This record gives sequence, C-alpha cells and structure tokens, in this order.
Amino acid sequence: MLGHFQRQKAHHYFDLIDQDEDGYIDGDDFELQASRLADRRDLSDEGREALTEQMMAWWEQLCATVDVNQDDRVSREEWAHFWKAVNASVEEGTEEERDQMLASLEQAGTATFQTIDTTGSGEITKDEFENWLAAWGAEGSGEAFDRLDRSGNGHLTREDLVEATKEFYLSDDPDAPGTVLYGMLQ
Repeated sequence: MLGHFQRQKAHHYFDLIDQDEDGYIDGDDFELQASRLADRRDLSDEGREALTEQMMAWWEQLCATVDVNQDDRVSREEWAHFWKAVNASVEEGTEEERDQMLASLEQAGTATFQTIDTTGSGEITKDEFENWLAAWGAEGSGEAFDRLDRSGNGHLTREDLVEATKEFYLSDDPDAPGTVLYGMLQ
C-alpha cells in the first residue's frame, strides 16, 4: 500500500511527465521533453535525434509496462496502479519478484544517469542536473542536487542515481534524498 508521501511523489512525477498537460502521459510528452532538453543543451541535429530516440525508448518501455488498456497513453489511474504494483512487488512479493523489481529500478536509475550525464564522464555535474530538471519544469534543482550528492563531492554517480531511483519509488520518508530526484514536490 502506498503511503501519503509516495502518492504525492507519484502525482508530482505524473504532472512533470505530462508535458502537454492533457491528463495523460503519451509519446508526445516524451518528444516534447526531448525537444526541451535538446534546447537547454544546445544540441546539433544529430544530437537532438539521438536524444529523441533515447527518450522515445524510455516512453516505449514505460508504455509497455504501465499502459494496461493498450491505448498508447497512460492515465492517472494506470499510473497509480503502476506505483502500487512496484511497491507491492518489493514489500509483499516473493524474493524473486522483489529482486526483479529492484533490478528494474536499478536499470531505470542507470538509464536516467546516462541521459543526464551529457559528457559521458561517469559523473553528473550540478549544471547537468539543473538542465535536466529545468527541462522537466521541476523546481528546486540546486537543493535537490545537494540532497542527492550524499558524499558532498560536487557530483552524482551512477550509484547515487540508482539509490535515488529506489528511494523515489519506494520510500515514504520525506527526508530520504531520493525523494527529490525529480525536483522539489509542489
């Protein structure tokens, strides 16, 4: 069962992804997000195309997982059901289901890390993170970065993003650093 704060994060994240604010998450939202992120990064046409492909692959994976009625869009109801299923797999599932879900969250965290790490340096700088959240329209990127930078070394690692992804989906603790992975809750 989702706690109050988990429901709040799910709602916040849905609103961020729903770029065109039509009440559904769909491929158009991911294309718009790719365009906004490419603009912030001042990408070439080739870079824009690669980023759009990456974002659309993310959409396709999300759609295949969450779009229960297969109408090529995700409703708030489907989104809530997905969040409940993620948490139930970890909290109440068999050891195999738990391990599979945690591996899936690790994969999601790694993919997010690779998207944010524009230089391929293996580290996310504060500027890279701020550009990422600004493209989403999220607020509080500086504070979020500081909370996610658990070591205080001025950058985020893949491990930081994986841990943050797990906390974002699974923790009902408002003080867990991963709760701000997609900015400060509004």
